[in-house]
Amino acid sequence: MIHYEEVFPKNHIVAKYVSSYTFSIGEINETDAKYITRAFPTYLTNFYFEFEGGLSEIKNNNTTTSIEKRTYVNSEIGSWSDIYQLPSVYKTRAVKNFKVDFYPHSVFEIFGVSPSKFENYDISVEDIWGDNIGFRLMCEEMENSSEGRKMVKIFETELVKKIQRINQHNPYIPYFIKPHDDLEGFSKTLGYSPRWIQKQHKEIFGYSFKALQGNMRFYNVIDFMNKLAASDKTINFSRLAQDFRYYDQAHLIKDFKKYTGMTPSQYTSKKFKKLVKFHW
Repeated sequence: MIHYEEVFPKNHIVAKYVSSYTFSIGEINETDAKYITRAFPTYLTNFYFEFEGGLSEIKNNNTTTSIEKRTYVNSEIGSWSDIYQLPSVYKTRAVKNFKVDFYPHSVFEIFGVSPSKFENYDISVEDIWGDNIGFRLMCEEMENSSEGRKMVKIFETELVKKIQRINQHNPYIPYFIKPHDDLEGFSKTLGYSPRWIQKQHKEIFGYSFKALQGNMRFYNVIDFMNKLAASDKTINFSRLAQDFRYYDQAHLIKDFKKYTGMTPSQYTSKKFKKLVKFHW
């Protein structure tokens, strides 16, 4: 049995930088290989702590990556991947992992590293953490803990120390991470040139204005659909396209295929099965 949970930061200082934490602790009592789920791109930057490893693999763009015991960083917009459980000769396998979802500006502000610096590179959390001794001690504490919420507390304690050392906050970030219709209009509103805004986006988020805005919009669509499903409410794709500033339904369908590999109807049927009604 595996205990999976998503929790949200209660510390108001941390909540400015962390969207949520998720963790899985327990055992797998099966030996067969199987498909687990499809992971969708997100504008959030993920810190992963895999304390067991050798349990699963990720397939994406004709490449296969085995998830070993380690930490790693994911900040990838625009692609989806499938996760598979690996076969094993052991009847029981331990599971223990921990994930932190950071808002897109957090890595730049807290650690002073632009996400563009580790674009297309395999980066561990330790590579950008800074204090290697403190980081290893934190990981040891988390690995020795048998409770997910305890791991959250351990991580937050160390993260607060990092946040308190921030010398200067970028005053434009609150404007950057809000929905905007187009770069030219945002440029006029902010009073800075499109070129300056693009340069800031690349440094702070590692992505262009268009890429970040597109992924944020789709992330919000998915989040809204999940909330509708949880409330047993009908999903109206025409209304979604209108409410989330898509030019028309065709553009919404294009984004779904881009980010999930499926049409909206296919996604809804697969994700929610018969839990909700949906129509165009």
